[in-house]
Amino acid sequence: MKFPLLSLTLLAVASAPTLARPQMERSPWELNLYGIQMADTDLARDGAMGDAAYGAEIKYGTRLGPKWMVASSVSLNRRYTDFDANALFGGSLARFDHRDRIGLGFNAIHFLNPQWRIILSPRFQWAAAENASLSDGFSYGVLAGGMYQVNQDLQLGLGLSYLNDVKETKSFPILLVKWQITDKLKLDNPFDPGFAGRAGLELSYRWNPHFELGLGGAYRSDRFTAERGAVEFEEPLFFGRLSYFPSNDWTLTAAIGYRTEGEMKWEPDGFANQKQDIDGRVGFGINFGWKF
Repeated sequence: MKFPLLSLTLLAVASAPTLARPQMERSPWELNLYGIQMADTDLARDGAMGDAAYGAEIKYGTRLGPKWMVASSVSLNRRYTDFDANALFGGSLARFDHRDRIGLGFNAIHFLNPQWRIILSPRFQWAAAENASLSDGFSYGVLAGGMYQVNQDLQLGLGLSYLNDVKETKSFPILLVKWQITDKLKLDNPFDPGFAGRAGLELSYRWNPHFELGLGGAYRSDRFTAERGAVEFEEPLFFGRLSYFPSNDWTLTAAIGYRTEGEMKWEPDGFANQKQDIDGRVGFGINFGWKF
């Protein structure tokens, strides 16, 4: 997943304390465990596909004096897929049951003054199907940008992301927003890993200290190396979530969403690229978070 992986902890540490979720004191460590199960879907020409994923992320963030915040993260993710390899792309794509992804991210936030902050977020990743080498799936990128605090309740930002991915290089702009519309209603970028991941856009409503409801959307891309080539899934999605906060340190989130019609791409070495549509399908996810 391209953009979210480049900004794994960016939005969480870039936010001012007045806009963050209520907590007595910020914990430097955070662990997230999550699982995602998608309903089976049809490929445009070559049968059906099953899809599920499980992952873990641990991150550390701290403030270095009044001008700097820094953070780092390590993430592991395994995505299971089930498809008819003999039929898909004429049998040219070797069957694989899963792909693995390892991510390493760093973030630095520099507060120029009470209104402006500068963000730099490099990211390294290894992603490969089970029949390919993780070293062949190495990619890296960086997100750089700035955020401006318009007033106590609104922050706006713009960044540019550069990504040197598996057999592909691209750049794209990124919009950052955090708007505390009322005491309970907020518009911002999602910040939990799992079904929706980070970066998209979400409207959330927290009606008491323990429960929060969120609705939003995002664009997701998952690219990795496979035997004799590269595979990519491109899937926009819409989601809803319900989060429970028993304390300042624990979070449990259940999500339901719909991945709209997307594409599966197969880019074999030395041959023409192939792709086909993926029908939309419903999915479910759960995320457990612990600050310590």
